[in-house]
Amino acid sequence: MKSTFLKYSIVLFVLFSVASCSEDDSNEMNETAQSGITNEIFVLVNEHRESLGLPQLVRNTTADNLAVEHTKYMVFKNGASHDNFNKRANSLRTKENAKGISENVAYGFPTAKSVVYTWLKSKGHRVNIEGNYTKTGIAAIKNSNGKYYFTQLFYK
Repeated sequence: MKSTFLKYSIVLFVLFSVASCSEDDSNEMNETAQSGITNEIFVLVNEHRESLGLPQLVRNTTADNLAVEHTKYMVFKNGASHDNFNKRANSLRTKENAKGISENVAYGFPTAKSVVYTWLKSKGHRVNIEGNYTKTGIAAIKNSNGKYYFTQLFYK
């Protein structure tokens, strides 16, 4: 009896371990996909800037973290917004001595190319992409339905 109980305990332990690993793997794959789309946005925006003779932007960890935080907020609120932009701007001023801060947000676009293309078609978003900035932070996060939400911060 003890031997049977021990065997079942070991089997249950192994099953829980495998289930837990596969969940971690899917989270890692999701983070990798989101990292991939943010990197692609970064490349596309810099290619556009370069085509106009503008300097390329450099990714900044503080701005990336603020973009992630705001994007998670938009996912929670289920819509794009610039809510609390002043808080993000003040954080960049304090931590990075930032000047001239702006932000693009969006949701629902399936690819980096589609969101950047749409931003470039919008005068206000285009002004931010083509602005006198040197640094950027980018986030793209999927909600539970697989819809992306995006934030890109710009500053110098």
